[in-house]
Amino acid sequence: MRNINPVPNSHDKAGAGSGAGAGPGGNTVSIHEVAAAAGVSIATVSRVINNAPSVASATAAKVRRVVEQLGYVPNPLAKGLGTGETRVIGLALPRFHGEFMSWLLHGADEEAARLGYHLMMTTITPPRGPDGKRRRSLIGSRLIDAMIVVVTDAADSIAEDIGESGVPAVIVDADLSDRGLDSVVLDNERGTREAVEHLLRWVEPDSLYFVGGPRTNFDSTQRASSFTGALRERGCTPSGDQVAMGDYSVDWGKEWATRMVQRGLLGSQSGQKGRVGAVIAANDKIACGIMDAAEAARVWVPSQLRIVGFNDSQMSQLVRPRLSTVALPMAEMGATAVRTLMRRIEQRSAPPTCVRLATRLIVRESSTAMNF
Repeated sequence: MRNINPVPNSHDKAGAGSGAGAGPGGNTVSIHEVAAAAGVSIATVSRVINNAPSVASATAAKVRRVVEQLGYVPNPLAKGLGTGETRVIGLALPRFHGEFMSWLLHGADEEAARLGYHLMMTTITPPRGPDGKRRRSLIGSRLIDAMIVVVTDAADSIAEDIGESGVPAVIVDADLSDRGLDSVVLDNERGTREAVEHLLRWVEPDSLYFVGGPRTNFDSTQRASSFTGALRERGCTPSGDQVAMGDYSVDWGKEWATRMVQRGLLGSQSGQKGRVGAVIAANDKIACGIMDAAEAARVWVPSQLRIVGFNDSQMSQLVRPRLSTVALPMAEMGATAVRTLMRRIEQRSAPPTCVRLATRLIVRESSTAMNF
C-alpha cells in the first residue's frame, strides 16, 4: 500500500509497540533509546505504550515522560501486533490519477489525521485475471483496521470480497447499502437536473443532448438516467441520438462532436428542431473535447452551441469560453467516508447507510450569453 500519511518503519523486533519515531528536529528515535533513557527494558516500554496494567504506575509515568521528551512516536503497525488495532485506514482506488481522486484523497487524509488515524492508499482492481489474489489479500490484510473503497464499475464484486473478509468498510461513489455496505455517493440526479433546466431556457428538449462516459460507470449511467428522466417529464421521449456513452476523455468528446458535424446535426443549423443546440457532458474532459471539435468546425460556443460539463476541474476555467459545470464535493466526500467508517467501527451491528452529497451547477460563459 502507498502511504499518504507516512508511518515510521520498525527497525527492531522487540514486540508490540517497537519501532522508531521522529524526535525533535526530525531525528529518528528508537524504542531502544527510550528504554535506555528511562532505565527500563524494551519490553517495559512496549507495555507502557500499549497501556498494559502490569507496569507500576511510577515506572509507567517515568517512561511516558521520556517518550514525550524524546518525541518518540510508536510505529502503529508494530503496536497493532499486540493490540489488534493499527490506527490505519486503507483507501483503495481504481487508479491514482485525476483531480477527482486527488481531492477525495485530500479530504479523507485530513479527516483521518484529525481523528488520530493514518491513511494508506493502494489501487484495487476487479478480481479478473492475475490481480484477483492480490486484491483479496489486501482486503483481508492485518495492516489496516478498516477500509474505504472507491467503486466505479457496476460489475465489481467488491461487496462479496469485503463481506468474506469481515473488515469494516465504506464504499465511495456507488450505493451498495442494499448489499450491507455503508456508502457515500454524489447526488448526480440533482446536478444533472439543474443543468437540464438551465439549458432548456435556450433550447427545445429535442435539441438537448447528453454525452456520457463508460456504460458500466455508476456516475455516468446515473447522469444519463437523470437526463432522460428530466426530458420525459417535459413530454420529450429522447431519441437514440440524444444519449451517447463512451469514455471520460477529451478524445471521446472530439469524436462525438465530429460525428455530429459530419451528420449535419451540429453546425450552422444547430438549435433547430432535432439538431444539437446544447450538450451536457458527463465530465469536463468530454465537454472540452466537444468545444475543441466545435471550434474546428466553426461552430461557436455559446451562440450556436451551449455546453455544461461535470467536475468543476481546473480545465473548466482555463478553456475559453469558460466552461459551465456541475461542481462535485470531492474533499467532503473523502472526509464523510472517514467519518462514516468511524461510526461503523464503533457500531458494527448498525444497519448500513447511504450518505448522498449535494452537487451544484456553476454557470459560466459556455452556456449563457451573459457577460461575466
